[in-house]
Amino acid sequence: MKKILFLILIILMNCSSKKSESTNLDVELKKNWTEFNTKDSIPELLNLALKKILKNNFEIANPNEKFNQTDVLVYDSSPIRQLKFLSKKNNTWRIVYIQGGIGKHYVYAECKIINDSISDFKISQTTLNLVNNDSIDKYLAKKKLKPNSVKIIMK
Repeated sequence: MKKILFLILIILMNCSSKKSESTNLDVELKKNWTEFNTKDSIPELLNLALKKILKNNFEIANPNEKFNQTDVLVYDSSPIRQLKFLSKKNNTWRIVYIQGGIGKHYVYAECKIINDSISDFKISQTTLNLVNNDSIDKYLAKKKLKPNSVKIIMK
């Protein structure tokens, strides 16, 4: 009888350990952002929202592609924006791009995309060097980056 109880105890401890590992993996996955490095990865709803807010066609260059960084048009057909990075965690999307022209700066936008709807849209312009999600999280926590909520009505 002692052997059976001992065996049951070992099985229960083993199952409990595996559940804990699974939970830790789930928590770790929720902390991680998936990063994309092409403009083609921008979700259509996010692209449409940026066009609506900026009231233009939202042309953007891929990272490391030429773009017009100043108000002097160096590359006639090049956009005035360059994608810095795009990332997703669960339903939350983040985009950071460099806006060329007078006073070159970074633009940060974040939103939630669920199925065919976009919500919780926030956007901010900054001179802070936004290089990755860790830097964004740091600036948000220190309140150096203060995105403004924008109501998006898609029709």
